[in-house]
This record gives sequence, structure tokens and C-alpha cells, in this order.
Amino acid sequence: MYRIEETLDHLISTTVQNIKNALFREFKAKNHNITPEQWSVLAKLHHEDGIYQKQIADSLVKDKPTTTRILDLLEKKNFIIRICDDKDRRKFRVYLTQDGKNTVNELIPAAIEFHNRLKSGISSEELENFYEILKKINKNI
Repeated sequence: MYRIEETLDHLISTTVQNIKNALFREFKAKNHNITPEQWSVLAKLHHEDGIYQKQIADSLVKDKPTTTRILDLLEKKNFIIRICDDKDRRKFRVYLTQDGKNTVNELIPAAIEFHNRLKSGISSEELENFYEILKKINKNI
């Protein structure tokens, strides 16, 4: 018998949504109205500031409209700035503003603590196996 609740995709999807909801609550508790999707962009720029909008979308596995929407919201919050590429005006490089850098630096400790709690009670070997399984699932897709 097929039960959606017992499928791999449902379990992974539910886990991802639970993680996103919990991370959002974590940031709210720190007085930051940052969604996990916005956080992923800010964290990506923290490590690779000035990358193209398409690179952000590709690395975070987001489609163009979703990425544009997230960037629009971050720009309204004054966390990022988009600058046209000198060689191709259709392309935009995305940079953190000082407010964006400050926000990322304030939230990194909370994000690290949160992810450490996610891994609590799971051995290094179990985590390594879990990561390998996820990689295989992605390869199978």
C-alpha cells in the first residue's frame, strides 16, 4: 500500500520545512525578520560577495523568479546591492551592504548553534553516512 507519509520525498520535505520554520523562529528570537531563504543568500554572499545573480540561483538550487524575489526583498531591507556588470549590462553582481554584513555577523553564531542542535545525538559516523546517502539520492535524481 502506498502511503505518502512513508515516502522518502515526503519525509525529506517535511524535515526541510521543519528546519526552515525552526530557523526562522531562531532568527525572530534574535529580533531579525530573516527567512531561511533570505539567510541562504546572505550567507552565500558572506563567502562569495559580488557573485552574479545566476550563480546565487544555481548554487542555492532556486529558479530565476524565486531568486529575483528574494533579492528584491533583501534590497528593500538594504542588505544587498545589485550592480550591473561592466561587460554585460544584462548581468548583475550582488554585494552585501554594510547593514547586510552586520546582520550576517550577528546571525552567524545563532545559525551555528542551531545547526549544532540539529546534529545533537548523532555520531560523526552517522552524519557522514547520512551525507553520503543524500548525495546518492541527489545523484539518482
